[in-house]
Amino acid sequence: MSSDLREDLVAALAGFYAGHPDAERYPMLSEVGDLLTTAEVVINEPMVLPVARLLTDVDSESDVPGVGPVLRTFAAAAPILHWVQTAEYAATLPQQFLDNYGYVRVIGPGGLVESSVVSAGLGVWGAGLHYPRHEHPAEETYHLLHGSASFQRDDGPWEPKVVGESVHHDPWEHHAQRFGNATCVLLWAWTGDVVANARLVPEKS
Repeated sequence: MSSDLREDLVAALAGFYAGHPDAERYPMLSEVGDLLTTAEVVINEPMVLPVARLLTDVDSESDVPGVGPVLRTFAAAAPILHWVQTAEYAATLPQQFLDNYGYVRVIGPGGLVESSVVSAGLGVWGAGLHYPRHEHPAEETYHLLHGSASFQRDDGPWEPKVVGESVHHDPWEHHAQRFGNATCVLLWAWTGDVVANARLVPEKS
């Protein structure tokens, strides 16, 4: 039973990326989708974080293609998934942030599917959180699956996004997020250096 839920989640992400129109702009998505489609699922040890409770508030119905199946399988599998937080964040960010943040790596190092060339998963952030400016060596694409959020690149303007919209970050590009008045679920994908973790960038004075 448990392994079926994990396999369902991998299949849902593979279905989301398969033929996704954003792949024309961001070829990395095809690479992620192809690896998920041919993947062998690893049964890793469950580790549930407090943020998982927020999935009970998530409405899995969506008119955006591929979003509903991902949200439904994510919520169903949540209690048996291995939830994590970026180590630097866990060591430095306030407890209020940590109680309302976490993610599951579906593919990548330590994920349900092992890969050293791509990483992708699902992150959850509570309403009203501010995700501080950070960077990483991997190329990244986000897709907003639930809630609302605004994204900032470098010192540029904050750009609001709604369900179904995507955001792309180049390697080492500084970026930050602000989340709206509902639980936010983001699907993220990395290619390139997927082993190095994200790290916080000091705010400019």
